Amino acid sequence: MTKIEFGIRVPNSGPLSSVQNLIRTAKAAEDLGFDTVWTHDHVVWSSEMHRHHISSGSMDALKDDQTADFYESVTTLAFLAAHTSRVKLGVACLVMPTRNPIYAAKQLATVDHFTNGRLLVGVGLGSRATEGSNEFEVFGVPFNKRASLTDEYIEVMRKIWTEPLATHHGKTIDFTDAELFPKPLQSPYPPIWVGGWTDKAAERTGRIGDGWIPGWLSPSEMAAGRQVLLRTAEENNRDGSKITVAVEKLTTIAKTRDEALERAMPTVKTSSNTYERDVDNIQFALDRHIFGSVDDVRRRVHEFLEAGVTHFELKLLYSSIDQMEEQMQLWAETIMPEFR
Repeated sequence: MTKIEFGIRVPNSGPLSSVQNLIRTAKAAEDLGFDTVWTHDHVVWSSEMHRHHISSGSMDALKDDQTADFYESVTTLAFLAAHTSRVKLGVACLVMPTRNPIYAAKQLATVDHFTNGRLLVGVGLGSRATEGSNEFEVFGVPFNKRASLTDEYIEVMRKIWTEPLATHHGKTIDFTDAELFPKPLQSPYPPIWVGGWTDKAAERTGRIGDGWIPGWLSPSEMAAGRQVLLRTAEENNRDGSKITVAVEKLTTIAKTRDEALERAMPTVKTSSNTYERDVDNIQFALDRHIFGSVDDVRRRVHEFLEAGVTHFELKLLYSSIDQMEEQMQLWAETIMPEFR
């Protein structure tokens, strides 16, 4: 039987981001039996995006005097490795076109050692949030080349991780006999999960990914995307059944549906202009995320499982860390036992 895994995004950004809250939520996730702890990634961020694109916390936690804190994703995972011992530690997803892949390969290999082989590496092209924060312009990365850059950068990192003297002659990067150590602790390297909800993202996963972790897809869309992934893997002589299918979901769980929706909807509406999908249509969001009572949540999890999903990254919405932990506790007590 395939193991079903549940992970928690911790607040390395958003209105409740702080060093102490990162430690507290990561330790709580491990203590409650969650399988993974996740950060997310942007290097360039803005005060405007801080108020309109909330991926941890909630709109209710916003205050007028907050700065747009966004702790760097990989550094944060290295820090959390020292405060946890069992949970896997992942980023979903690195904005890959803005990362130097040679430096990123060394950084990630180092963190793989610091985590004792618990690292998961999500990679993505960048999103509307990336555009909205002016990230590509600051890094001097052409937005229309982000897909080809991502493909090449993944190839570069894998070469550095697996070749004693790595050589790459590509469209944008060229080097010979680069000797970089340490190599990753995991063999041959940390799993690379591809972000993105399009068929192109599913195809990229089938070609070069170890996992797929899209966000705004319904169960039926996930099932269709998985077929694209499996077909592409077969065309590239890969075993698609060994590729993890995950989801990244905005989530609220409460004793009643009304309570869960009351908690979720203000933040979903606030973020309506910074996601790739039509959040202005609230039913569209309800069809693609996980909000509701225990029974609602249990039913939604089963719907995604039937679509082939085996890993859930939960982006809980909460106005306080106490409220976050309450939802984690309820999920651990009522949802996880059914799938263990």
